[in-house]
Amino acid sequence: MNFISKSLNEKNLLFFISFFLIFYVFINFTHERFAINEITNDKTFIKLTRAEIKKNINQQLTSDLSYEEILSKKCNITGDMHDRHKVRWVKSLFLKNIYQLSEELNSNFPYYINIILHCSLIFLSLVFLNNVFQLEKIHIIFFLFYVTFIFQFHLGEYSYSIFEMFFMSAAIYASKKRNIILFFLIILMATLNRESGFIIILTWLIFNLEFKKIIILSAIILTIFVIINYESINCMINPKFFVPLQKQEGQIILSELGSINIFSSILIVTINFILPIGLIFYNVFKSEAKNKMLIIMAIIYSIVFLFATPVYQMSEKLIILPLIILSFNLRNIKNI
Repeated sequence: MNFISKSLNEKNLLFFISFFLIFYVFINFTHERFAINEITNDKTFIKLTRAEIKKNINQQLTSDLSYEEILSKKCNITGDMHDRHKVRWVKSLFLKNIYQLSEELNSNFPYYINIILHCSLIFLSLVFLNNVFQLEKIHIIFFLFYVTFIFQFHLGEYSYSIFEMFFMSAAIYASKKRNIILFFLIILMATLNRESGFIIILTWLIFNLEFKKIIILSAIILTIFVIINYESINCMINPKFFVPLQKQEGQIILSELGSINIFSSILIVTINFILPIGLIFYNVFKSEAKNKMLIIMAIIYSIVFLFATPVYQMSEKLIILPLIILSFNLRNIKNI
């Protein structure tokens, strides 16, 4: 009994530390991301102060211009990866209202809400996963190491990936608990956050082989998605709207890996694809019960990462972190 009590106390302490570590990492990342030196007229660089960084963040979060492109009603297919952002307007509108309302109370509130919101989603992802399986301490540490590693990079659209990681974790929880209503609400929000949220529907089949139920659920969610984005239907029927395969300014896509040296190419492919996806495959093939749906999801995300995202975009790798943690915990289970 003393051993069990000690283990629980150690785990609670680890969760307590995890909460503050996530906040520390994210705040540090936020300041590094926005602490871009200001170029003056004489081409010198000025290091922004913390107050200036905070001011710039508040302005970006509350400015109508930050949301104008996504919230405009007209969709176009220009070959830019931002074209598909038109179907993500619900989340943008939600955040815009939250930030602008908070600014009326205090000019610095948007900055703090942005940090609290995203850090809470990361931490709650860990909490949901722990409620699916009582995670071992090594898996909690791995989760924290993975998140810390990702946030060492310059990340562009990190918010979508943090939300999607949270929805993935929550969907795994709802699937394990067989709560179809909660699962439906999670998937609906996931698809409105980013179109790749449709892939998360497959998590139901990891624990429940109810294909008919998922087909019906998918049809309902797709119908709602189309109705909400009816003004972009003409664009959505064109595959190039979601997966532009042409050169993106400032980005390197898969077809251009040959333009950089071979050692950099190997490093990029290893970090971005082989290690994260490989961990899932390794754990599945090592497990007593080979979960085919987990393998299918890993393959689908591999294809998405390869063809629908820039190779340097590390934030997307947050999405599969719940699947990696899940694969660790399915290894010693004979029947799911």
